[in-house]
Amino acid sequence: MSTTSLYKELESLDEPLRLGIIGVGRMGQSISVTSERLRGIEIAAIADIDLERSWDTMHAMGHDEQAVRTVETVDEARNALKANGKIITTDSFILPKLDGLDVIICATGVPHIGAKIALRAITNEKHVVMLTDEADAVVGPYLSMLAKKTGVTYCGAAGDEPGAILELYNFVKSCGFEVVAAGKGKNNSLDRNATPKAVAEEAKEKKLNPEIYTAFVDGTNSMLEMTMVANATGLSVDKRGLHGPEVDDVQDLANVFSSTGEGGILSRNGVVDYALGGNVAPGVFVVVTTEDDTIQDDLEYLKLGTGPNYVFYRSYHIPTIEPLLSAARAELHGDANLVPQEPVVDTISVAKQNLASGDEIDGIGGETVYGLAENANTAAENDLVPISLIRGATLRRDVEQGEPIQYSDVELQDSELLHLRKLQDSYFEL
Repeated sequence: MSTTSLYKELESLDEPLRLGIIGVGRMGQSISVTSERLRGIEIAAIADIDLERSWDTMHAMGHDEQAVRTVETVDEARNALKANGKIITTDSFILPKLDGLDVIICATGVPHIGAKIALRAITNEKHVVMLTDEADAVVGPYLSMLAKKTGVTYCGAAGDEPGAILELYNFVKSCGFEVVAAGKGKNNSLDRNATPKAVAEEAKEKKLNPEIYTAFVDGTNSMLEMTMVANATGLSVDKRGLHGPEVDDVQDLANVFSSTGEGGILSRNGVVDYALGGNVAPGVFVVVTTEDDTIQDDLEYLKLGTGPNYVFYRSYHIPTIEPLLSAARAELHGDANLVPQEPVVDTISVAKQNLASGDEIDGIGGETVYGLAENANTAAENDLVPISLIRGATLRRDVEQGEPIQYSDVELQDSELLHLRKLQDSYFEL
């Protein structure tokens, strides 16, 4: 489906699609502001733990206190929406229950909140656009299965790197190419030992929460994103933690992501990965191959390289705008470009420093652990804990820096997210 036809559909609607958004940090606020520039889409409800941040967002959208109502109950919210008003609330669990909303965009960075919101939205027959990678990477396939059975769409967001990769992936598969590798350029240097305190100043300059930025720098975010891509495509991991090679430029991706026998780094085709340097970021890529001589001649003539591998590259992703298109596509067509299928890859927990028995794990973007992508069957066979589950866990034994953490090593906090993960493990029988 073309973007052109989608915007024409939106412009032709008698009533706009009404969306609710959970979390208005930097990304959520920009999505909300952008909605005011699009016909056929309306952010009607905002939920954020910080009420002032919600007000700031509504003001940035151009709405004053006369048009917006602060609500604390479902009934208050329903009445305000019926009157065509906009609502803000600190209770994110109100939004999935509102008949007046068509789609929920989940932009919180907290995995257990993201998963609970998605589950409640699906139960209430609402589409979900998931920007909480931390939730999707650990229970996305199960939520997607529930959504299909309910008759709604659960999906990752267009414009985030996984969604942008899937657009390229779907294109090259439609053209008959074999996929060698799919991935992204990492937006910053890699430091597995990064902590919120160490990156605080840089995070402030980028207007990001220090924990969120730490997860970018220590690589956890890239691992979660590649887990999402793998679970939507069936691509897997060639090496725990991925290769993450340095490249000189985008065209080098075709040579680097090739087999070791061809001078590259891969032991096999069909993997997810990422690259450093070479001005690849903020773009995404898919490296493909073909054995057909005629097609190879055509690609060389069209200046796509001399083979045997070729790189297809998109130089941008816009996670502050494009998720609205995913919401529209879900409501108008009941589909999306990034839909989890089954667990193929997990992002496991690895000790960031030497940890002692009795220590409490602070989780993603903290001082104690970082995430590495691993094939899901290997992670299951070795009893490895997904990083999205480990926040608040207490260690039962000492764990050395760089050592992956097993379920037997920790006492996990009981949570709905943990129960969903157990259901996913049982459903897919890993």
